[in-house]
Amino acid sequence: MKIGIIPSIKKFYKNQFEYNCDINLLLFFKKNFKNFNIEILTFDKKIDTSFKLIVISGGNDLKIFNKEKKNIIRDNLNNKFYNNSIKMKIPILGICYGAQFIASKFKSKIIKKKHIGQHSIVFADNKKIIVNSYHNQTIKNLGNQLECLAKANDESIECFSHKNKKIIGIMWHPERNKPFKKIDKDIVSKLLWN
Repeated sequence: MKIGIIPSIKKFYKNQFEYNCDINLLLFFKKNFKNFNIEILTFDKKIDTSFKLIVISGGNDLKIFNKEKKNIIRDNLNNKFYNNSIKMKIPILGICYGAQFIASKFKSKIIKKKHIGQHSIVFADNKKIIVNSYHNQTIKNLGNQLECLAKANDESIECFSHKNKKIIGIMWHPERNKPFKKIDKDIVSKLLWN
């Protein structure tokens, strides 16, 4: 079984764009999900039903906020795998930028507002946790097909799921927690096994 991770796009020199994946994200999945192979999804790759999860990783800005070429390349890469995942009914996890990308697909309202560093969030069952955030935009309102699972103190959406599909977005970075948190493993497990 496979977990596919869509990397971010970085510009290192003029017109030189490279795939970038945080090694800690790979470690998060390798440590928590033992019977999976991890594949970095680039334009030359294809997915099939052997993939049990597609992860839209953090990094980059949505092209609606920043039209730099790296963000346009990233949007095209995401769309390729997002559309195929939906057709094949492969669960999708969006992390930070990935959550914003998914939210935008469902006509959610996303605004420019930074969350940098640690802050608390509250889940619908009143459970509070501390998360780390490194994003320049926040999700203000969700589209009709999405439901809020957790909010920050400023009422921005920190975690959501699709009402009918196996899609979850989280605005924090589980890979940046040391040690890795059980709640992050539980969120991914919900996509894989429920």
